Amino acid sequence: MTTNQTYWLTLVASLVIAYLGWLAPSYRMPLDYDAMFSRSIPSAVAWTMISIFCLWHFKKRGLWVLLGSPMALYWPIWLLFNRFPPCYYLHNCA
Repeated sequence: MTTNQTYWLTLVASLVIAYLGWLAPSYRMPLDYDAMFSRSIPSAVAWTMISIFCLWHFKKRGLWVLLGSPMALYWPIWLLFNRFPPCYYLHNCA
């Protein structure tokens, strides 16, 4: 596989992972906190590892991977500021 193919493959993979991590908790309303914790945070970690690889391997060209950062980091940052609601601990969120 050439360097160009590797770059495009990692770029597309990072955007897909970021989108899936962003979409997981909001497919059902009210927010699915279990999906947020079990799918969104691991997706954010995977996206971060891919972006570090791209920045290390492709240098300036790897900055394009950062386009997925708003999607990949939305729910972890949201949890950082808002925390889980009290109904989550009572398993009573409607």
